[in-house]
Amino acid sequence: MRSWTRGFCFVLKAGAALVLFSAALQPALATPPGIRTPAELVAYLKQVSGTHTISGQDVETGDMAPIGAIHAKTGKWLGLVSGDYYHYDQTSGVPVTTFNAGAIAYWRAGGLVLLNLHMPNPTSGGPVHDVSRLDAAGLLIPGTATNTAFMRSLNQVAAGIRELQEAGVVVMLRPYHENGGDWFWWGTKFLSSEQFTTLWRFTRGYMEETQGLHNLVWLFESGQPGIPTTTHYPGDAYVDIVGQDVYTDHPADASVVDGYTKLVSTGKIVCMCEFGAGSPELGNPDFDERILVSAIREKMPRTVFFVHWWDGNAGRVGWGMAFTKNVAEALADPWIQNRDDLVFRPEKKLGSPGAD
Repeated sequence: MRSWTRGFCFVLKAGAALVLFSAALQPALATPPGIRTPAELVAYLKQVSGTHTISGQDVETGDMAPIGAIHAKTGKWLGLVSGDYYHYDQTSGVPVTTFNAGAIAYWRAGGLVLLNLHMPNPTSGGPVHDVSRLDAAGLLIPGTATNTAFMRSLNQVAAGIRELQEAGVVVMLRPYHENGGDWFWWGTKFLSSEQFTTLWRFTRGYMEETQGLHNLVWLFESGQPGIPTTTHYPGDAYVDIVGQDVYTDHPADASVVDGYTKLVSTGKIVCMCEFGAGSPELGNPDFDERILVSAIREKMPRTVFFVHWWDGNAGRVGWGMAFTKNVAEALADPWIQNRDDLVFRPEKKLGSPGAD
């Protein structure tokens, strides 16, 4: 999400901790929908594609209070919780892994987990949106100051993910997102297609081969409507899911559907990585959630999940589902899968996704 206004930093509160325990105690299968490996999660999402869409909400670095508020408002636990290891305005490359506690509890209660990485600029030390300078050539060359800072952060990210792995959590990882834009240091103005592809492939190899992480499903997302949806695409062998970010009161608009259609053409699983009513700068609490569900069901049925973006927006109106309209009706729609609806059946023969 490209707004510079997202710098408000949440911390875990006592009330949020109660939400975590409440979520953990909800009835569920042993391990969420019976999924234990990335391959099983991919298989499950293929089963969902064209038949349902999983509900989700981002909580930034881990304040789970919005998830509890949505449950109190609707009686539903969302199917997916999304978080981050970095605050939007963070200047330290050290990950903030407070999201892990909520992610583990939610996974054990039957939900899915997505992790974003708003990593600070490794050359300047500025936040993710600091694009004033980047030593792109030295990013992956050992011995450069940029590489040293980058690898230190990547190593610490791996340590955080390892904690999730040890807890049995399969993680959908979304690094270097919105790379088709020019508002993050890894965008098209700062890294060439070759440099970005090399960065993505290096990161996957480092996490899986060097760090020994085997709990990751890789999510690639290059932009928002109007931004080419497969800019810097690193190759089918390095990507499991593709998606786009959507900030509008009109999710059925042609630009959104066109982006979705291009994503479907890749043959990969398709999602809506971020959704915010209003605009990329300001949310709209008067948005009717049934509009989003209808747009997905009627125009973008292979969308396997959507993620409402977080409530925080430097004290301004954010995009969280806890504050929009008709949320209960939207989550009760038969098309939507919430946490209690997630059941993986490995014996089921996987067919082709439903027709558009």
